[in-house]
Amino acid sequence: MRPRTSGYLSPGRRPRRSVLRSAQLNAVGHAALAGACLGAGLLTAFALQVTGWPLPLRAAVGPVVVLTALVVADRRKWARMETSFAFTDDELAMRAVADQLVAQGLPVTLDVEDWGPRLRYRNRDAARVHAALNDLGIRTY
Repeated sequence: MRPRTSGYLSPGRRPRRSVLRSAQLNAVGHAALAGACLGAGLLTAFALQVTGWPLPLRAAVGPVVVLTALVVADRRKWARMETSFAFTDDELAMRAVADQLVAQGLPVTLDVEDWGPRLRYRNRDAARVHAALNDLGIRTY
């Protein structure tokens, strides 16, 4: 049997984009999300009867709240996750750059592992760290 290439590596194919950054829902997750949206839709349809709004509008409020809460929670979790970046195997050069970034007030740490040094920081700080690295002449893209 011939091995196939991964979808994200195939030329011309773009990876599937999701609104969620850290969560990947399987069939059970999608079913639970649909159930939560259905339940919230029923709840808001009955709870908002006194407003006089049309039924579809009252029922749409619940799922919007559920999906908004899910996206907000997922983005907060993603922002707390750590990522790393390495541009050389020279520990002294990495330490000098890490010291410069810390001096600029960026929350960066230097990890030295068996495979080499790397800068470690949270995803919420990634844009500022990459901008500072670009200012130092280090390409991050």
